[in-house]
Amino acid sequence: MANTGVVVALILLVVAFGGNWLWSRQSRKEQTERLVSGARAPDLLKEQSNVFNKKEILQLNDLAQLVESTDADRWPYVVTPNVYSAIGFAIANSIMIVGDDCIIIVDVTESVAAGREILAAFRNITSKPVKAIIYTHNYPDHTYGDQGFVEKDQPRPEIWAHRSILPEFQAFFYTSPIGYQRALRQFGVLTPNHINSGIGMKMRVTEKGQESGLIFPTKMFVGTERDITVAGVNMKLVHIPGETPDQIGVWLPDQKVFLCADDVYRAFPNLYAIRGTKSRSLLDWTSSLDKIIDLEPHYLVPSHTRPLEGANVILSLLTCYRDAIQFVHDQTVRFMNKGLLPDEIATKVRLPEHLATHPYLIELYGTVEWSVKGVFNTYMGWFSGDPVDLSPLTPDELANRYVDLGGGVERCVAAAQEALDKGDHRWALTLASHVIRVDQQNTAARRIASLCMTALGNQQISSNGRNYYFTSALEVLGEVNTKIDGNRRVGLIRIVPMTTLFSLMRVRFIPETCPNTNTTVLFEFTDSKMFISLTVRNSIVLIGDRPLTSYQIKVKTTETVWREIAISKMAALKSYATGQMAVEGGLVNFQNVMSCFEKD
Repeated sequence: MANTGVVVALILLVVAFGGNWLWSRQSRKEQTERLVSGARAPDLLKEQSNVFNKKEILQLNDLAQLVESTDADRWPYVVTPNVYSAIGFAIANSIMIVGDDCIIIVDVTESVAAGREILAAFRNITSKPVKAIIYTHNYPDHTYGDQGFVEKDQPRPEIWAHRSILPEFQAFFYTSPIGYQRALRQFGVLTPNHINSGIGMKMRVTEKGQESGLIFPTKMFVGTERDITVAGVNMKLVHIPGETPDQIGVWLPDQKVFLCADDVYRAFPNLYAIRGTKSRSLLDWTSSLDKIIDLEPHYLVPSHTRPLEGANVILSLLTCYRDAIQFVHDQTVRFMNKGLLPDEIATKVRLPEHLATHPYLIELYGTVEWSVKGVFNTYMGWFSGDPVDLSPLTPDELANRYVDLGGGVERCVAAAQEALDKGDHRWALTLASHVIRVDQQNTAARRIASLCMTALGNQQISSNGRNYYFTSALEVLGEVNTKIDGNRRVGLIRIVPMTTLFSLMRVRFIPETCPNTNTTVLFEFTDSKMFISLTVRNSIVLIGDRPLTSYQIKVKTTETVWREIAISKMAALKSYATGQMAVEGGLVNFQNVMSCFEKD
């Protein structure tokens, strides 16, 4: 393990010094220099950090100080007198709109601690209570800090969102273990000497006290827009799908202010996120930007970068932004229709230079390469069109064939080392990864894979790619663990509605354990007067939300007790022993049904 320690130290040294000596792929370097006027990737990301590396509350009076330091264009950052943007407290911004006697909060960041810190900063401006909270979309960095804005001795704020946020929450909860793991990699939460997360400094989810405080919306609308007035502030909630299907913006017609959520970053957008997302419609995204353009805002307030002032400045930015997105869509489809495969198309589609070098379109977050593959998947799905991909070898089968063809493990490791020495990091990583699948304990292959991922990370302008490579480089050596921790799981169980909590059991059912189970369990929750049914049949689980007259087992308890049971097996035993849970139809039968589900 001594060699492992040396490799870890080497990786940290490379990350700290920008890894210039590992930048070996000349074609990639030339391409990057062409797109970003010769600046090095770490330098670009450090410049990007200046946008959000200081905790600030921005408002109109700060105009004189809030000018971006770029030689090509100067973009003034302002917000109107009753609109304040909190930047640098978390990975996303939180925006305060001051009304006659109350305030409205738009987006609440990813943690309760960050939310409380922002509200305390807002309290230096006004003591008016929080009347309403608006979720622009479902992602945790916009919704999970909600409890931080709930104050003692004050009525709970009403929470606005588009109704389509509910299925988006559900989909997110279904995949929370893998989604959380890949998000930690993409945002570089566990990497030392991390520069930034592309659209914010660092996601606050692993620090002590950074618990989730999601509260589900209490007021939702359907359709394309909804006019509301809160505390004397006239607002139009506008459905602007882009990064997510449920995304909304907030239009303040009296001030000509548009809060555009995540439809605009100070970076090329995440048209596909490597942490894993459903396909994003690029045409919906451009249509949403067209909606904003048509409103002719004088102020633009994004959720991940600094606000902008000036109708002409905003028009120019939005036009370039939507045109870049459409370009990626149109050119990808063009090459698809020529029969090219996704990886082939990704090498051909490049933004025109005047767009590629635009300060809001440099690939510091999303990339054109990943976006192309996302577009292909939107139209054609998982199958590339190559018959090899119809029924391919599994990764383990392919690895064993590679290693056999290469003359065994030792020869493949030697070939990987030779490729690493030549600076052919992608090929070296491919070989080393195959060896690791065949021989999990091969420290030489793990060392090579780690060095290759570090080198490839240093070639990335995108913080997402850089962070993903660096985290994986440490993972392969066993130095970090990206699995969802117990506290996050407990937090999820305690905040989601009961119907959602039971729906999650559908994707935790183990058919190989219970192939012949055919049972219905009716749950009665006495505190909420709610009934939920769980039926197992044909190796699937069905969840209902109404009383039944036909069932095999009935469980009577409270929501509070059941959540604790979901967290701890000991809580289940205690609840039954103390009479907090009653079971009709046999405790053993109930235990047999529950044994059909994964426990963690």
